[in-house]
Amino acid sequence: MAKRHDEIISQTSKMLRQRGIIGTSLADLMAAVGLTHGGFYKHFDSKDTLVAEATERIFAEINSRFEERSQSEGPKAALKAYVAEYLTLAHIKNPELGCPIPSFAPDISREQAGVRGAFTAGLKTTMSLIMDGLSCPSAERQSKALELMALLAGAVSMARAANDQKLSSEIIAAARKRANTLLESRR
Repeated sequence: MAKRHDEIISQTSKMLRQRGIIGTSLADLMAAVGLTHGGFYKHFDSKDTLVAEATERIFAEINSRFEERSQSEGPKAALKAYVAEYLTLAHIKNPELGCPIPSFAPDISREQAGVRGAFTAGLKTTMSLIMDGLSCPSAERQSKALELMALLAGAVSMARAANDQKLSSEIIAAARKRANTLLESRR
């Protein structure tokens, strides 16, 4: 039962980032893991419960890698690596493996408190890790971290939406340039 539960969460984590919350149906999820729609309710009370748990897992995996790198290489190096990996063609072309912010943040605003709470908690942890890696004075770190996260998520969202590879590349290059400026800022 626990293995199947974990499998449902893993598949949901991928589908949410590929399709968004609205585009992820319970029927599709259950078919992907080889269960019927009725089998869903043996594991979860509602789709909201499932989405909240999957969102928690997505952020936990991303933030865990970030934290591990921060402990082994230092917060600044971890942040640089996070930004470098975020602004890649691989992240743009494989949303199912990436950050949930550009994938389904617009859907979150329409969700129940449990789903929004899971998303907010994950986002706050990411923001804290970003703040730890910035060089600017501590009084400015939150606003710089917010600017950086908005830049990253916005650039990936725009690059994914554009059906012009050249434009997508230009978006990412511009975001990378601005992100590097923020990373090196001491003010």
